[in-house]
Amino acid sequence: MRKDTKGGDGREQETRSNEPTRRQLLRATSTVAASVTGLTAISGSAFGGELKDCTNWPTAPVEFPTVDLTQESPQIGGPSEDEFCLYVHGWKGRARSDDQAYVLERALQNAGYHAPVITASWASDTLNFWAAEDTADDAGVRLGRWFREAFQRDSGTTIRVVGHSLGVRVILGALTELDGDVVLDTVALLGAAIENDSVCDDGRYAAGIRTSATAVYSYRSENDGTICTIYDVTTIKDGLGCDGADCRGWWDSGSTPSNYRDVDVTGSVPGHCTYFEPDRPIGCMDQVVSDFG
Repeated sequence: MRKDTKGGDGREQETRSNEPTRRQLLRATSTVAASVTGLTAISGSAFGGELKDCTNWPTAPVEFPTVDLTQESPQIGGPSEDEFCLYVHGWKGRARSDDQAYVLERALQNAGYHAPVITASWASDTLNFWAAEDTADDAGVRLGRWFREAFQRDSGTTIRVVGHSLGVRVILGALTELDGDVVLDTVALLGAAIENDSVCDDGRYAAGIRTSATAVYSYRSENDGTICTIYDVTTIKDGLGCDGADCRGWWDSGSTPSNYRDVDVTGSVPGHCTYFEPDRPIGCMDQVVSDFG
């Protein structure tokens, strides 16, 4: 049975003890939610331009070095450079992860960042969003183990990580798995497809954020229809990539870890797949590179 309470702001809120019941209900009705998502996707009036941006990636001229998170034990061995940026794609992005990394690399270079970009590829290409969430959790554990094996004995490498959409879940899972064994220098979350209370001090990712990263920035846009609308409908949760962290819930302390920051990029990001755009005057890579320090 679901039990609703009212928080201090007067809105109905569910207690954390009922989360398994809601998750089971959502999984049982995945076909209905998928249909809603599909109907939204084909309604060009609302999201046509955004969806086009999500499929119209230019082809990468070369393959990028890849950490294959579809393997139980990804091949060990990080880049030899003193600094690199690892990119983690989102839901249904595996087939074009190189293309996305290529666009990101160009956008970063245009913003003044010239360290090499590598990719982390995970088994995201399923129509079942909840199955993709579970796979992202597994991929996060594998990525954390890869970081530990590759860099625990080498603290001299500067590591930047950029994740998009559901790839954010992979990254935050990796931080949790690391538990401080390796500390990433900067983590940039773009259009995060995770619950907006999961980064709060009492949330599932708070400990990993505190112990395994120097700084975590979540870049959010209220123009991101995928997170602000589709994610909300699909999960019955507010997405972090739309309004930022909300720590006003019944069980939350009211704050996020001190090394976490929400960054509002609504003014420069018009859609879910325009956080990095090298050839148009949109996106937020200038801000990302500035936050790299």
